[in-house]
Amino acid sequence: MKKWVWVVATIVVALLIGGYAYSNHHATAKEYQAAMANGRTAIQSKHYTQAESYFQNALKRRLNDKTAQRYLTQTQRFVSAEDALDDLHFASAQTHYQTVRDTKNGSQILTKRAQDRLKQVKTIRSNVKQFKKLLSQAQGQNEALNYGQSNTTLDELFNNSKFRQRYYKNLYSQALALRKANNAGQTASLASSASSTAAASSSSESSATSSSTATSSSSASLTSSEQAAAKNYSGSNEYTVTKKQKELNGKTITADQIASARKTINAAGVQADAMSDQDVRVALQQTNKKDMSLSAYAKQYLQ
Repeated sequence: MKKWVWVVATIVVALLIGGYAYSNHHATAKEYQAAMANGRTAIQSKHYTQAESYFQNALKRRLNDKTAQRYLTQTQRFVSAEDALDDLHFASAQTHYQTVRDTKNGSQILTKRAQDRLKQVKTIRSNVKQFKKLLSQAQGQNEALNYGQSNTTLDELFNNSKFRQRYYKNLYSQALALRKANNAGQTASLASSASSTAAASSSSESSATSSSTATSSSSASLTSSEQAAAKNYSGSNEYTVTKKQKELNGKTITADQIASARKTINAAGVQADAMSDQDVRVALQQTNKKDMSLSAYAKQYLQ
């Protein structure tokens, strides 16, 4: 009788344990499915942090589950890519987006979004390359004291609506600073030119007075025909420097520009002190004509 009771009791306990295990497994499976479904919904709504939490919860319900782990990793990668893009780390963003796009049996929504982002990042990187090239050109023109041409080059950047997008804010700030430097350089050049013109005018008046005196003195030793020939002469010789030869873009090359250019040429390894002022003017004119920096011109043509 006792043996029979123990058998029945054992069967009852086994049934209870089995029923509990089955019920617990069934509940766990439902929680897993709910977590995965909620994670996919969060992705659809672009609530990626919530999606990560749901997939982590799914992994707790089903340890080492490959599907939950794949969705979690793909979501984390996409978030990393978005963060890199916001921080203007385009190469890193591109790598993460490629990983998300190439994930097999993951979220098709994330795959599509990553593919779209990749196209965007590639366009951004191409624009960065183009904008840097123009900015470098403008910087070289600034170094050659060609401020007006530098601003013209910068206008190509500022007139491009894409250049104002947040992805290029570092380059945009550099361009603004360079334009400010160009404007300051132009103002200084105009002031120096005005000062030089005034000094030259004063010197010319003094020279004219001296020349008049000297001419009157020397005229006394000339015959009447020689005096007439000297009076009518208005030519030039091989040492005469014309007004145009002293200008750059229609503006007189100032003494300050010449002095600054000498420093640049010296820094390039060329003895600028041995060059005449007109030699320096010619170098400035040629760098402008060839669209290159004064330093590069000196190294290539003056050494």
